[in-house]
Amino acid sequence: MPLRVIEIVTPREDKDEVVKSLEEHRPDEGYVFWASPLDDETALTFRVVLDVQESENVLDKLENLFSWTEKYRIIVFSAEATIPRLKVPVKEEISVNPNGENAENDAAKRKNRISREELYSDVLDTSVMSKSYVMLVLFSSLVAVIGLMRDNVAVIIGAMVLAPLLGPNVGLSLATTLGDGKLALESSKTLIVGIALAFFISLCAGFSLGLPEISSELMLRSTTSFSDIILAIVSGAAGIISFTLGVPTSLVGVMVALSLLPPLSACGIFLGAGQTTLAAGAGLLFIANIICLNLAGVVTFLLQGIQPLTWWERERAKVTAIRMALLWGLMLTILVLLLYFRIIR
Repeated sequence: MPLRVIEIVTPREDKDEVVKSLEEHRPDEGYVFWASPLDDETALTFRVVLDVQESENVLDKLENLFSWTEKYRIIVFSAEATIPRLKVPVKEEISVNPNGENAENDAAKRKNRISREELYSDVLDTSVMSKSYVMLVLFSSLVAVIGLMRDNVAVIIGAMVLAPLLGPNVGLSLATTLGDGKLALESSKTLIVGIALAFFISLCAGFSLGLPEISSELMLRSTTSFSDIILAIVSGAAGIISFTLGVPTSLVGVMVALSLLPPLSACGIFLGAGQTTLAAGAGLLFIANIICLNLAGVVTFLLQGIQPLTWWERERAKVTAIRMALLWGLMLTILVLLLYFRIIR
């Protein structure tokens, strides 16, 4: 796993408390730290070099330590390597108390992913409305329309690399898991604007250019099958796991965007050309993929142990996540039943 450097700026009088906290929880030389005075001599800078799997545990302890004051700042950034190498922490046996509960706190376990704060920052960058996002939607939609019209798989993949609709969907899933209403609102607005813009561009293309004589890529997205649903769920779960590992969005988008932008563009093209039946089929495929992606996202985030810092926020977020997972699951069940009865007829 990659390395992270945590930089902590804290008042000089808090030095002993910070050192004590870092020393108590250092897992068998699993990370190293040191302190340096700042020029004004009123504050200290601590630097902690550690494996990314330990970063959330350390960040949570530091946030709990400094939650009562605003005189601190914590910054996280990547490190390519450290010499000498960090020792691999020895995996200790988890003791069980008489009540049958693990003596080790769940929050202190090593997490095979980036920290919650780092994940939140990455997702927020792609979930907030911006000029760059609008331009990406515009360009990727044009590329997708050209690829579908020309029946060119390579061009369609080019649109998928940009993956503008992926970020808001991941942001919505993360907001659901964390019970973050502000992130959910921002992600929803960004997603709606992106869908509307992409649909409008493809609608205009279908109205002005009509349907090409032969386009298998376009016709492939005019129907929905059970294999499409399975693909959307699997790709969505794999995409979320890749997100939690810090994989670049463009690489994740190649797989996940397969079920987002092309069907939406196909729906607009069909409707613009006056083919309402085909447009309905492509629209149903897009809706199915949105449902599957968000359901897979919420479930995968929960399985990855993504949760708020405080216990009362965890309880609230848990209820929200379960309700939303049930809602997405109900919608998926209705969709599967519709497909089933349509097929047997």
